[in-house]
Amino acid sequence: MATYKNFASSHWRKLMAGVAAGVLLTGCAMTPNGRGGVMMGLDTAELFGTPLSTFRLRDGTEGTLRKDPQGKYSIKLSQAFRVVPLANAITARVARVENVGERTVVIVETQERNCAYRYEVLAFQGTDVLQWTVGNCQDRPRVELAADAKSLNIDFPNYNRLSRMIYTDNRLLNASVPVPPGVDTRAQPFADDALRATGSAIATVPGNDSGRVIPAAPAAAPAPAAAPKAGSRASAKPRRQDTAAKAAPAAISLPAPRAAAAAPAAPMVFQAEEIKPVVIDLRK
Repeated sequence: MATYKNFASSHWRKLMAGVAAGVLLTGCAMTPNGRGGVMMGLDTAELFGTPLSTFRLRDGTEGTLRKDPQGKYSIKLSQAFRVVPLANAITARVARVENVGERTVVIVETQERNCAYRYEVLAFQGTDVLQWTVGNCQDRPRVELAADAKSLNIDFPNYNRLSRMIYTDNRLLNASVPVPPGVDTRAQPFADDALRATGSAIATVPGNDSGRVIPAAPAAAPAPAAAPKAGSRASAKPRRQDTAAKAAPAAISLPAPRAAAAAPAAPMVFQAEEIKPVVIDLRK
């Protein structure tokens, strides 16, 4: 009887140790303490919280946006102990995910007290994370990936200009740029839920005080030239000039060379300043 009790007690201890180890492996998280260090604690969002959405990184691993029972939001990568906290968010959602260069850029739309639109720009490469907080609290930005997938433009309306943030080469640059043709900075909303432009690109009517845009009217076709009357002075020009005109049509009627049309546009030149990121190593 004593041997059976000892065996049962030993088996129970091993079972409890296994459960505790599982809790430590899945339910622990390290978060920044604001002083350059980290705090080890129980990951209540993992154990008792609600996963809101997942996204896949370039290396095939997954990240999850979660909400813990206290209403706090964070992002955790699979196979990583440390989390990326969204400390001031009272709501959060993943708005855009793009592979840019060697990193996956995730833009999380949050709402804070007295701020309707705040954005966390997170650039992941393995367990290395760069984090920026941007936004004007009033508008969703328009986000556009470059054709070569090496940069990402994040545009906020700023009166008669755009406040443009450019992510490229592990940096986030901020600049003020002219408004491109067809962009209405007063549009409400300025971008949709996926941070894409609302409506089509159409021309702005000069002098339109409302700030709205309407399609430009089609250009009128030129009127055909009237043929000169017989016997007029125009018809009395030397035959040699008439023959030359027939042999060589006017240059303006020739189509532009294809090579000239394909020439790349000159790059925009503007002053930009770098916004320093918060650097997080999820291995530590």
